[in-house]
Amino acid sequence: MAEKRFFGLKNWLNFIQSFNHLLFPETCLICQDELSVSSTSVCSICSGELLFTHFEKYTEPTDLDKLFWGRVQLTSTFAMLFFEKGKSTQKILHALKYQSRPAVGIEFGKMIGEKIKDNELFSSVDLIVPVPIHPKKKFVRGYNQSEQLAIGISKALLVPTTNHFIEKINHTESQTKKGRFARWDNVARNFTIQQINSKIKHILIVDDVITTGATLEALVRSIQEKKPELRISIVSLAITK
Repeated sequence: MAEKRFFGLKNWLNFIQSFNHLLFPETCLICQDELSVSSTSVCSICSGELLFTHFEKYTEPTDLDKLFWGRVQLTSTFAMLFFEKGKSTQKILHALKYQSRPAVGIEFGKMIGEKIKDNELFSSVDLIVPVPIHPKKKFVRGYNQSEQLAIGISKALLVPTTNHFIEKINHTESQTKKGRFARWDNVARNFTIQQINSKIKHILIVDDVITTGATLEALVRSIQEKKPELRISIVSLAITK
């Protein structure tokens, strides 16, 4: 009898999910075609057209590695997608940041984690840290998009994540239309570093998109000033092409 009640409840929940999908169908983030109930946020056709960097297959330094040469010391770097205006990656980021779709971050975070989990350079990571946003921005958006990516990566790597190690103390203006040095001036000294367990030796910083690297450079410098012995790697959903 209990087994019948269990499957009855399961079938009822499936019916509610299907009914909700009928009334409010999910659509692909990129092409806007309707998705099936069990689909991800991107349809199979658009998934095949995503602008993957394939950095995980490189044996030589990637463009992202080179971006930080002579600026800060990093253990490893990775970005999963190339960003180009009007292309698929921009639509994904727009949904994640401006359309109240935090689950998109978790979904793509899992994809990032799957791509780097067999890379020896990331194997020693023992804490995942999202790039923080100011509390005002988080209140308006409802979440930190980098934190959602970090949650997804954490699920794939089975490594804990925290949003308490780094805090953003100033609410800076948008970086979108700034050049490299203006970006640096806009973010420098905006982060405060909290205490961390002495057993943590290698952290993975997660960002949504990397353009000039100014924000990450400022953040890494802030960490290394207080904890020079800490190994730091960075990953991002996207890098500008």
